[in-house]
Amino acid sequence: MRHAEMLIQRILFLEGVPTMSKLAPMHIGKTVEQMVASDEDAEQQAVAHYNSAIKQAMELQDHGTRELLDRILKDEEGHLDWNEQQRDLIAQMGLQNYLTTKA
Repeated sequence: MRHAEMLIQRILFLEGVPTMSKLAPMHIGKTVEQMVASDEDAEQQAVAHYNSAIKQAMELQDHGTRELLDRILKDEEGHLDWNEQQRDLIAQMGLQNYLTTKA
């Protein structure tokens, strides 16, 4: 939600009207592996969208928006990295051992 708030503030600053009724569907896994994979897919999509938006902001010479998107992109890349680490840990440790580290 923090990223959404930052984007809404930027849209309002630019005198735009944010659309908050069009939300992407959530995919919730039934197993831990599915949850991690679903979250990883969502992060990959977010990274792709932010990269596209950064390109557009650069083309429009909107440096303030580009800087904001760069910050958010770095966060999303960190989330993606974390998800990849969790997937690797599950593969290396096995699900039961992984879960004991999360209690």
